[in-house]
Amino acid sequence: MQNKSKFHFFTRLFLALIFLFSMSNLNIAQEKTPSIKFDLFSVDALVISDSYNIDEKFSKKHNIPILTPFKIKTPRQDDVTILIEYGTKPNSMMIKFNFATGGKKLANKDRELIENLQFIPFDIEMVEHEERLKILTNLMAIQAFNNVTNSFEQKEYIGARRTKIGNIDVIDAVGKYTEPNLGLIYVRITGYLNPNDKNGVYSIANIIADKYELTNLDQLFLTGSGKTIESFEYLND
Repeated sequence: MQNKSKFHFFTRLFLALIFLFSMSNLNIAQEKTPSIKFDLFSVDALVISDSYNIDEKFSKKHNIPILTPFKIKTPRQDDVTILIEYGTKPNSMMIKFNFATGGKKLANKDRELIENLQFIPFDIEMVEHEERLKILTNLMAIQAFNNVTNSFEQKEYIGARRTKIGNIDVIDAVGKYTEPNLGLIYVRITGYLNPNDKNGVYSIANIIADKYELTNLDQLFLTGSGKTIESFEYLND
């Protein structure tokens, strides 16, 4: 059963990697321009957000299968616009959020990427709960990280943690790599174990270090993608 799950996971991951830096015509030659620093969210601050239900209605509208519905909230930030990309293939990226510089009236060609976040399906058979968490840890912390960073020479896996988001058991893996145009990128790969179904969802966040004043890894959870990740909920049928 593990081999079957891994096969499905690798298929979805391979298709999803195409979308890591397909950033809707954003300017990615950021090493040539002065960097603008963006504020991190306060741990306890009230955040105004926009909600997205990735469900049957979403599936019909965008013609992409949604095997297990979920919802997320993206925070609103000053001088940040979120550009959304929708999946086009089954078993691949379902939705992706590009957090980009500038207000809504700014032309996309004049924007710069700050970070992005995409959500992708996976499946793990309904074996014993702790065994499912072990499988998920392997998928997120080892296999997904290696596949995400495979084409980059400078990369480092930092570590993983088991935590909860709401009532969902989560495996959170963090690493970093250097992208030639964008510089140091922190990657956060988060798997949300679905307690009621073999079909689940995981996310890949790419955070451009130069866009924040980062002094410790905990601050990765206070970016726009970090706040979105912590809003994740599976929707009941």
